[in-house]
Amino acid sequence: MLNVHYKGLRIEPTLAGTRELLKHDKDLTDVLEILNEGYECSASKRKENIIERCIRRNEKEFKVVVGKTKVKFQDGYEEDVWRLIHFGIVTFKKR
Repeated sequence: MLNVHYKGLRIEPTLAGTRELLKHDKDLTDVLEILNEGYECSASKRKENIIERCIRRNEKEFKVVVGKTKVKFQDGYEEDVWRLIHFGIVTFKKR
């Protein structure tokens, strides 16, 4: 689960992002699928380093928000990663 890459950078979930993935019984491979196959769905303009993508499956829309950031480790090593900020699901009712 920890070795998932998007555009050459590792995807690393925040604590809130991890909780949202667990709540919906999803993992980082689902996030990668949405990032690769989804469409841009931002309701407002996002910063340059933030990506918001969605994908529709049946009556549900899955939304992923990731931000490009640097991570510093205790040994001084720095790495650019995509941080999973939000994972959500919206259900649409048929009319």
